[in-house]
Amino acid sequence: MEIIRQEQAEKFNDGTSFIAHEYRMLDKDINTARIEIQGRYPKTGSMRNTLVKEVVYVESGCGEVIINEDAQKVKKGDVIFYDANETVVWNGVFSLITTCTPAWSKDQHEFLP
Repeated sequence: MEIIRQEQAEKFNDGTSFIAHEYRMLDKDINTARIEIQGRYPKTGSMRNTLVKEVVYVESGCGEVIINEDAQKVKKGDVIFYDANETVVWNGVFSLITTCTPAWSKDQHEFLP
């Protein structure tokens, strides 16, 4: 068993519309984060994870997620799944809980024009 306390979460703020609280686990096969988005993320283009599958729970808020250019309205209580190499854009005001497998890392995350 492993418990990661809220005060142990690593906070990342990219200076735009994105704040993440990453809960790093000892198990490299999975990790979880709480993400806050205010507006469009990324600001331009899209993003993708080259290795990670991701399950996202919309904890609060609403807006849209665009995956591979397919825009879908999402709101509190919805769950979104996307696979590695899918392009993603978030647009709205959200608090998201995301779980990634294998564990998310910066070296496999990229922004696209």
